Amino acid sequence: MTKIMSAFSIYREQRYFRSLDGVRFFSILAVIWHHSVPANLPEVFSRGFLGVDMFFVLSGYLIVTLLLREKTKNNQSISLKNFYIRRALRIFPVYFGVLFALSMIYGLVKVNDPDSEQFFSILPIYLVFLANWSLVHAANLGIYWSLATEEQFYIVWPVIEKLCRPKTILFILGIFLIINQAVNFGYLNRFFMWLYQQNTPVDLHILDTTFTPICLGVLLAHALNNKTTFNYLSRLFCLPWTSIAVGLLLLVLISLFSGDISGLPRLVIQLTMCLWLLTLVIREDHYLKPLMSFPLIKRLGQISYGMYVYHMFALHIVRELLARYGIEINGVLFIAGLFLTALIAEVSYRFYESPFLTLNKRFRAIKS
Repeated sequence: MTKIMSAFSIYREQRYFRSLDGVRFFSILAVIWHHSVPANLPEVFSRGFLGVDMFFVLSGYLIVTLLLREKTKNNQSISLKNFYIRRALRIFPVYFGVLFALSMIYGLVKVNDPDSEQFFSILPIYLVFLANWSLVHAANLGIYWSLATEEQFYIVWPVIEKLCRPKTILFILGIFLIINQAVNFGYLNRFFMWLYQQNTPVDLHILDTTFTPICLGVLLAHALNNKTTFNYLSRLFCLPWTSIAVGLLLLVLISLFSGDISGLPRLVIQLTMCLWLLTLVIREDHYLKPLMSFPLIKRLGQISYGMYVYHMFALHIVRELLARYGIEINGVLFIAGLFLTALIAEVSYRFYESPFLTLNKRFRAIKS
């Protein structure tokens, strides 16, 4: 028991989870793969979109873990002002920077381009982070739906963490999960068809992914922040090889289900993602640590937000170049697109985002 309680104390004092940059790397790798591989590959290679689900699980876990630790250290108080400033300094520069750059390009250079009218018609939706509920997207900005989803989580959930007691928080979380699973299993399809005036199921990414992975991350954060549940989970998953075992299980599940994975398959995969994240943070010296903290993987994980925002533009550039020179080799778009995406994100991180991140530290309660 002493050893388990010691593990809990070590976890609670952990200020930097060394494997999380690796999680970010593999998540962004999956997303870029999804947007760059040929359509004629076997179905098992078409599941890169699940990288977004993993990002959501990680976001829910990490944000709430930091809030809970701030609450513990500050006499059960959370500074919402500081939280929103931190998130704005991290998210807004790249997010709004891209929108500003596109506004200049479409407004001054490509005035008569067909994409220009589409961009400006949807721009208000992007500005208020509602892209996840829009059926229309501007060129190369379809991925903004997931950023809107996270932003909505950032706006709502910290208020709940600040104002509500633990049992109330878990009750609200349970209600959210039930509603999201009703969406996942298709029970609310008719409602959304009525809402959007559609005769067929509404094609929105948020209705496929739902807020479930974020909610599962939140649940994991609360479970590991509680000594009783931490001790129980530690007995089951604290062995160093569990990170490999659960990681392999996740790959098997992603490969196992065929066709539409809505319903139980998506839920099982998301739960396994949550479980895998647990094995990576419950102890630092797990067997995947050398891989997850490998310098190149770590660095790409650190700049993964920029990679996510920029990768569609990088792939567009590479795709145009390949078409110009008549190159049609499977995998070239992915490799070249990944390289260009990383290059753009690295330059952005060093010379554009860094001043904002330096300012961010003034409002940071705990290093993440």
